[in-house]
Formats: sequence, C-alpha cells, structure tokens
Amino acid sequence: MPFIRTSYRKDRHEPERLNVCANSLMESLIEHFRVPPDDFFHVFHAIEPDGFFYSSDYLNVDRSDELLMIEIVLGPGRSLERKRRFYEDAAKRIAERCEVRLEDVMIILVETAPANWSFGLGQAQMIDSPPGWIEEPAASGVRQEDPLRTLADRPNETSGASVLPALGSVKDAAGRAYAEIAPVFADHTRRVLFGEAWSDPALPPRERSLITLSSLVTNGALEQLPYHIELAREHGIDDEEIAALCSHLAFYAGWPRAASALEILKKESSDA
Repeated sequence: MPFIRTSYRKDRHEPERLNVCANSLMESLIEHFRVPPDDFFHVFHAIEPDGFFYSSDYLNVDRSDELLMIEIVLGPGRSLERKRRFYEDAAKRIAERCEVRLEDVMIILVETAPANWSFGLGQAQMIDSPPGWIEEPAASGVRQEDPLRTLADRPNETSGASVLPALGSVKDAAGRAYAEIAPVFADHTRRVLFGEAWSDPALPPRERSLITLSSLVTNGALEQLPYHIELAREHGIDDEEIAALCSHLAFYAGWPRAASALEILKKESSDA
C-alpha cells in the first residue's frame, strides 16, 4: 500500500506530465509516510470533457479544467500534522514539476486497515507475512518516518536511537494483543504510539519511561504497568528507582494507587 487513482480531464494533460506527477507524488509518500520505494501502484483515469465535473470555487479555491483529483488509499496511522506536511509538499512538487496551479492539485486520503489488502495470488499478504517495514521498522535502525534515511545520517537526532531496539517486544506484544478484535487500534499502537511518539528524539527514552510510569500510576491504569516496567528497565531504570517513583507519587496520586503499583512491581521483580 498505497494505491493511487488520479482522475483528470482527458484533453488537458499529456502522458509526460502524468508520469512526472506520479513520480513526484511517490517521492512525497516516501518522505512523509514511510512508503517503501517499490510499493508503487498508480493508475490514471482520463475523463471525457462532458463527464468531468467539479466545483470551481468550493472552499474559496479557484480551480480550473486542469484539476487533478488524486485519491490515495493507504493504511492508517499517520498523524494530522504529518498529513498536513504531506499535502503541502506533494501539491508543491506536482505544481512546480508539472506546471499546474496549486489550486488544481486535489488530494484525498482514504485509510483502510492492512487486513483489507490483497496484492495478488488471492492472499492477504499484510496479515500472513507482513513486510519488515510494518512489523519491525526499527530493527535496522531506520526511523519509521523515512525508510531511506538511517539515524546515522541524522547526527542531531541520535537521542532517540536508543529507544528503538527496546521497543520491539513491548510494541509487538501490544500489537498482538489487539490485532484480532481491533486491527486499526493495533496498527496505531505499533506505528503511531511506539513508532512515532516514543521514537521522537526531542525527549530521551529514559525520561519518557518515567513520565509514562507516573501517568499510569496516577490514573490507576495498572494493567499497563507490566509492559512499561519492562520497557523502563530496558531504558536503564532499575526497580529501586521505580519504587522511589511510586513512593513519591503516594503523596500526589494517592496511597492506594501507589501501593497497588508497588505490588505489581514486586511481582514483576520476582518473575524477572
């Protein structure tokens, strides 16, 4: 995924321009949505002039007969901010390279779960044998936001590198736990929560673990504690520090919640 369908007025665009449009759009998908370079499926629908209808001024956008209606069907999990950046970049690339107006680049994203795709042979490849960029995007050190660049290529962002290997087991466990009953939720958990939020280099992984543990204890979300105790250990936080955190929170979140969290920590320590 994705699958792209672009509709256009037949007498307004030549094949050369359409080829440039397809390549430019793919570049934006790779850069902003982590799409693998060989995941390229794009069809163009040439519409006769008498069958091409559009609003010329909807939402105060001045459209013309050179309008490109681009529909992209893809998996879920991209944040609103990531989508905004993609819209802006894709429209700019297409407008500049294809010599069309920005107003004539219309993009629609249609999200669907990985289970809804079959890439041939009558098989559900995204379920039966998911590619590495879905299941283990961090195993090779490649950040999910860009499959073509490694952390080594981005020296100013290395603070997030150490979180990636540690996230594997927790992320996979979370994904498996919900995959059957809520595949979209599982996908969001793997790709957005652990793939983007936890991997953001703006905050070191140790601090993220301490913040998350504090939030879980404060909110009484104790069923998630075992996952995050394991992750905190991977980030260099020992059980004594977690116990100190719970003791401190007793004065702010309440004694019962802190005591319940310590019971879970005690059990996890004995099982370790």
